[in-house]
Amino acid sequence: MGSNSEELLQLASELYPPELLEKIRSLRISGSSNLEQMAEFDAQIGGPSLKSINQDGSGNYEIADRDVFRPLQYCEKHFRHGLQESNLEWQARDIVEMSCLHIEALLKRISGFHWLPLGSILRKSIARRKLDEDTYSRALIFSGIFNQAKHNLSHEKDTHLFSVSDAILAYFIARRLAVSLYPLARLKTDLVRFSST
Repeated sequence: MGSNSEELLQLASELYPPELLEKIRSLRISGSSNLEQMAEFDAQIGGPSLKSINQDGSGNYEIADRDVFRPLQYCEKHFRHGLQESNLEWQARDIVEMSCLHIEALLKRISGFHWLPLGSILRKSIARRKLDEDTYSRALIFSGIFNQAKHNLSHEKDTHLFSVSDAILAYFIARRLAVSLYPLARLKTDLVRFSST
């Protein structure tokens, strides 16, 4: 377990019913069949998933929305690459960071503060006005985890700040948190395209 595991688990428990949370917590990625099972589960959530974020070797979204959806492509790449190289624990921090970056990009769009980082955006009154209380408080907690992924290297030598389980939780938190943000973000991409792949 990483130092952010409890916060991640708490956030996930607020966003998913117990049976789905248990399914997420049971996901283990030690082989391609495990990754495929995770991708199948992810696709059932709807929206841009590991299976639908790419199509024919390219991003399955409008170029105008690259800032929003590119982080999910990186998540897919890090999961796949980490598995192929047998070093998924080395990819965990990057998966957490890219998951959070997806939320940051959406909130930049919603707030209009394209130059500010996630935590600063959430301190602006416009973020409080545009988001419901639950989404706001969850995004605030997620921004703290994002800061850890970006800046904290103060952990024991030869250890990882985030575990593979943390990375999986962060990815699924971002996926669910984004659902309430998509309608506010003025996307050019029709989200229906993600269900047709």
